[in-house]
Amino acid sequence: YQRRVHGEDNLKVVAAIPLDRLLLETDCPWCDIRPTHAGHKYVKTIFPSVKKEKFQPGSQVKNRNEPSNMIQVLEAVAGCRSDVESPAQLAEIVYQNTCRVFFPNE
Repeated sequence: YQRRVHGEDNLKVVAAIPLDRLLLETDCPWCDIRPTHAGHKYVKTIFPSVKKEKFQPGSQVKNRNEPSNMIQVLEAVAGCRSDVESPAQLAEIVYQNTCRVFFPNE
């Protein structure tokens, strides 16, 4: 999502992916969702960040994508889709897709 979806046109591509085919990832450790990215307007969860030279526990390194940022990816994807009511609903759909792909016999 993040590496390829920076513009409004690309958000339309994300919105067109069938829900039963959708999986999410953070592209960590690079390419966080930045204010200049079209999907940023849907991000509600913000984490404190500092330059790597000033790192301190409880903060992220500025411009580094961390696994905890998965919520931001979820919010951005949910925000650009008209077929989901909330990030929580999309999270459940993606969870079921993930189980189907990676654990098909369970």
